[in-house]
Amino acid sequence: MNDIRVLIKRYSLYTSIIIVLMVVVALFATESTFFLGMAFGTSFSLVILLSTYFQVKRIGKSMQDRKYRFSVGTLGRMAAVVTAIIVAQQFPHYLNLTGVIIGLAVTYIILLIDPILQIKAFAEEE
Repeated sequence: MNDIRVLIKRYSLYTSIIIVLMVVVALFATESTFFLGMAFGTSFSLVILLSTYFQVKRIGKSMQDRKYRFSVGTLGRMAAVVTAIIVAQQFPHYLNLTGVIIGLAVTYIILLIDPILQIKAFAEEE
């Protein structure tokens, strides 16, 4: 379980850095709605990542205790995505819908790229 905690901390750090970068770029860009939308979507993506982490912890604990524990899990994550999209549609002057959708995918992109970088770094150490 400690391995997943380390991964989640690293992924959360990467995602937080991306959120800050998107906000800074939005301050200086002419098309700031796209970058604000991306920061908004990425922040929801971070919430979904943390939700998944706590779900995995809860399942592990319930397996050890042999007790069933109810959780919203996938439905909660879907609700977060729908909420982000609805908010973006309600405020198109501030949030670009395409940016929000791309931002929602940021942690998944990190999840795909990070293991490749870790294997590459591990190979260079040997």
